[in-house]
Amino acid sequence: MWDVSDGFPISPYLKVTDLLTHVFKPNLNRIGGRMDPVPEIRREKVFLQPGMSTEEVKKTYGLSSDQAYKARMKGFFFKNYSKKQIVIDRDNFNSAVVYPLAKTVFAKNFKRDPLAQSIYDDMIQEAVTRLFELSGKTKEMANGKYSENYANFWIAHNAMLAFLKTWERQNK
Repeated sequence: MWDVSDGFPISPYLKVTDLLTHVFKPNLNRIGGRMDPVPEIRREKVFLQPGMSTEEVKKTYGLSSDQAYKARMKGFFFKNYSKKQIVIDRDNFNSAVVYPLAKTVFAKNFKRDPLAQSIYDDMIQEAVTRLFELSGKTKEMANGKYSENYANFWIAHNAMLAFLKTWERQNK
């Protein structure tokens, strides 16, 4: 008997219990530990050594010619500048707090927009997803002046606004 999905033969005498115990075992030995499929993406300022040519900067850091020239002129560049930051801290994320916060943000800023009302669930989920992606970053950003809740509010607001603008642009 052949399994169509991967082309390897399956024994006709395989027990269902063996299959279930084999298939659903979590792989705890992989890099990053358990349930951590998303790598951390942070922006960081990288300073260049003085006297490097544009070609050296380009080869060393994998930048385009324009970016390498600008970095050489300034003396630094930001790694992962154009990527979304992802800093997940599962201990800092509480869905019982985040969902009501996302609903509050929607009620304060988007409830009068008919398009936003029509995609309410998607906007809430987008805000919660972004709050999860930045759950480690909000803890770092909190200080004496701005609380963690303040940062979460604006992360949810910006996520909803970006989702709404993208939705409008794609459905013109």
